[in-house]
Amino acid sequence: MNFSEIFRIIKAVLLNPYVIGTAIFILLYLNFVSFVAKYTKKPPKPKKKKVVAPPPTPEKTEGEEDEENDEKEDEKK
Repeated sequence: MNFSEIFRIIKAVLLNPYVIGTAIFILLYLNFVSFVAKYTKKPPKPKKKKVVAPPPTPEKTEGEEDEENDEKEDEKK
């Protein structure tokens, strides 16, 4: 048996659909097993509380400020 005959046999074996399918199945199975072995559940991230900004207060004009000061003085009396 010379090298060319051995090469034809090896080529026929490796191109056989059963051998290719089995090799693919074994690779997928080993990847799945390694994934399961290394899997660790990540701890839940703490939820950030949303800070509600207070509504913007409208700026008062000089006339409105004077009216409020007058009302406060009337209440004191």
